[in-house]
Amino acid sequence: ERDRRDFRLLLGRQMSKMVAIRVPRNMRAKRELLKHAPKLVENGKKMLILHGTKTSAVLNDVLADFFHLKRDHAVKYTKKNDNIRPFESGGETSLEFFSLKSDCSLLVYGSHSKERPNNLVLGRTYDHHIYDLVEVGVENYKSIESIESYAYDKKLAPKLGTKPFFAFIGEHFESVDELKHLKEMLLDHFKGEVCIFIDKLERRA
Repeated sequence: ERDRRDFRLLLGRQMSKMVAIRVPRNMRAKRELLKHAPKLVENGKKMLILHGTKTSAVLNDVLADFFHLKRDHAVKYTKKNDNIRPFESGGETSLEFFSLKSDCSLLVYGSHSKERPNNLVLGRTYDHHIYDLVEVGVENYKSIESIESYAYDKKLAPKLGTKPFFAFIGEHFESVDELKHLKEMLLDHFKGEVCIFIDKLERRA
């Protein structure tokens, strides 16, 4: 009977440690905990932008524009990364490490080689583990700064919190699985914050 009592006491102590609630010691720690706490409406997903061992001028423009469009919810690392091989066994470890480090659930990785020129990998993570990846090649790309209207009037440049307009032309985006996946991936990368309401703009002559 005594041994049973001691066992229950020990078990109770262990359980109390497991369910103990850590109280933040200062306001900074409290703010960090609140950032990661569950919310009724979740914040927009953050995008992690990475460079491969080698990139091209085209890819640099693509990655810069991705960051420009998502700069309020994006983290960009300009250092070259040799260990990232998203589609090889064990090659995704570095991606998951950077995802956890930067607290990003969306990934954009650019690399350039003779076999895969202007190669762009888009990915999503769940609990900072790779969930899915899409690989595409970039052709005939025009950067934001190369557009005449942008160069002419800076007021037309994207503002913080705005979302780009996508037009998926062709029925294949609804019938071909690979293109449906790409469409879903792009829309998820630029979904941004959920709009609860939109302010009415006063129209003036």
